[in-house]
Amino acid sequence: MPRHYLILCLLFALSACAVAPQADTPIVEPEVKLAAPAPKKAPLPQVTILVSEDIPAYSEVAKALAKHLGSRANIVYLTGSPLENTKLVTNLKDEEHMQFVSIGLSASVAAKKLGSKQVVFCQVYNYQDYALLSHTHKGVSILPSFNKTFASWRTLSPGLKRIGVISGPGFEEVMRTAQAAAQNYGFTLQHETVKSDKEYQYTYKHLSKKVQGYWLLPDNRVLSENILRDIMNYSVRNSKQVAVFNDELLRLGGLLSLSNDYRDIAQQVFERLEQAQGKGYLPGPDIVYPDKLNLRVNSVMAQRLDINIPEQYKKYANAP
Repeated sequence: MPRHYLILCLLFALSACAVAPQADTPIVEPEVKLAAPAPKKAPLPQVTILVSEDIPAYSEVAKALAKHLGSRANIVYLTGSPLENTKLVTNLKDEEHMQFVSIGLSASVAAKKLGSKQVVFCQVYNYQDYALLSHTHKGVSILPSFNKTFASWRTLSPGLKRIGVISGPGFEEVMRTAQAAAQNYGFTLQHETVKSDKEYQYTYKHLSKKVQGYWLLPDNRVLSENILRDIMNYSVRNSKQVAVFNDELLRLGGLLSLSNDYRDIAQQVFERLEQAQGKGYLPGPDIVYPDKLNLRVNSVMAQRLDINIPEQYKKYANAP
């Protein structure tokens, strides 16, 4: 066999050995890392809405709030005696994953039995008298935004300077906040505290020499229907501007009516519930104020008081 043929065979054999895989060489698979499962979200809490009675000031808020909450909402009307209402609410105390809303005074008083459960109350004027506030029980004010109130009044009546406001006991802190807001719009707010409707009537008339207008608060502790009619008649006869809290009083001689929008109250309550989810307390201030208000202007009184209604307010003006 020729020598060059042997060399070619040898080279071919060596090449075959070089590319053949070794039997004992392990095959290493790439490491595959499995993604960690996403943590499960805690279920959204159910919300029981306790309503003092079936009147529009309460039921409209409840309905608007239920729209925000969807299937999470359960509306309960407390139509029994205070004792029966307390028993009903106490039975809800051990419910898990539950938040509560109380609308009106009687529901809010009964809701105190819920202890450390989260409760947002609304449509309550004199919450101080019933010690409704705690770290888990807070509210949305029945009064409209002070800034919006005084901004609207200033736009309507640029010449107004001094305003009288009368309330029952326990409203000093709220009135200090209101006085600061009024001052931002060039008003001096003179607050007087009384203990009865007769004292209210006397103080109202006594203030007449010191103020150009009155801001009425819905304080039924010291303000009866008869006294309301008397002071409204007095204001008309003495050409006093009066800011009232409903359209019925506007027809009795109020210059402007300032009230909360039910949908805005519901929105504020809903936001407080959302902020509190997963917490052992209710965050934020004890009381928050709705940002929107319903404004109505009595065009007859405006004319009588020689007030020109601004163009942007003419859509709110009416002749009662």
